[in-house]
Amino acid sequence: MALTDYSSLEGEINDAPEPIVLAKGTEVKARIINVRVGEDKNGVSYFMPVFDVPAEPLALEFSDFFHDLVDADKLDEKGKFKAFRKFRAFAQAFGIDYSAPFEFEDFIGNEGWLIVGYQKDDEYGDKNTVSKYIQGS
Repeated sequence: MALTDYSSLEGEINDAPEPIVLAKGTEVKARIINVRVGEDKNGVSYFMPVFDVPAEPLALEFSDFFHDLVDADKLDEKGKFKAFRKFRAFAQAFGIDYSAPFEFEDFIGNEGWLIVGYQKDDEYGDKNTVSKYIQGS
């Protein structure tokens, strides 16, 4: 393998800016860059879209949690209604057509508007969350 020479980039590497967490309540146009899928401890499937903010390259990526609606019957009534409302708001904000079959990975690249929240985390560092999806943007 050939040697890599970063010596001419030493100053840029040392001066690289630190990432930022956006202020709570900031309205941003976000882009879905990944979707994680899995199953929670109760056997309910979920997906987690991961967002970035193209207009703010220093903003840390953040995600949101959704129960997979195919497992809605495994939720209590309140949880089920909340899951449907939350997905509807997300789908409207990000232009997701759920009238036909899809894969969660199909969401990657979609852009939409949302209001960021803020979560303080002593273990992993402060991060943004999704406070609200802005429908019809």
